[in-house]
Amino acid sequence: MSPRTEQQFEVIRRSRKLQIMQTALELFAREGYHSCSVARIAEYAGISKGLLYNYFTSKEDLLDSIMALGIEKFHNILEEIQHELDTPEELMMYIHGGFEIIRREPEFYRLLFSVFFQPGVSDASQIRYRETLEHLTQDIAVYFKTKGDPNPAEKAMLLGNIIDGVGLHYFLSPETVNLDKLEKIIFELFK
Repeated sequence: MSPRTEQQFEVIRRSRKLQIMQTALELFAREGYHSCSVARIAEYAGISKGLLYNYFTSKEDLLDSIMALGIEKFHNILEEIQHELDTPEELMMYIHGGFEIIRREPEFYRLLFSVFFQPGVSDASQIRYRETLEHLTQDIAVYFKTKGDPNPAEKAMLLGNIIDGVGLHYFLSPETVNLDKLEKIIFELFK
């Protein structure tokens, strides 16, 4: 067997890093950020605490990496919208993207809520997410402005808040929330 190449080591490193992030995401979402120690994350990931520190400088660094990856996934879901929203089809894609995050990444969405409800948890993550939301809200406001809405920024914020509210209720009581039906109703209300 020949020695591993630099490229093979990089693939292994990325894979291990994602494994640690996924483990931490599940634990943070289930148990809370403050309740979960680095040692616990390492144990659940099947690695030593020291090895975890080879990938992340601190628990906050790990959380920031998870949040950055989650935001990147959200952008990937919305990648077809490459400019400000100005058609009903693009608005539908945005709404669908918000619901897809809830469907595909429930642990991330749960973590997102918990990060904002736990005082003192990762200011960097909160700032990054707030900036992303502000950018998305501005893009959506363009759609409402082109429709002649007198309060486009507020209406865009309301749409985002409604999607977040549906996500929160879904995590609290998934059996009572029909995501498909609500997605269609929200589109009809805002188109």
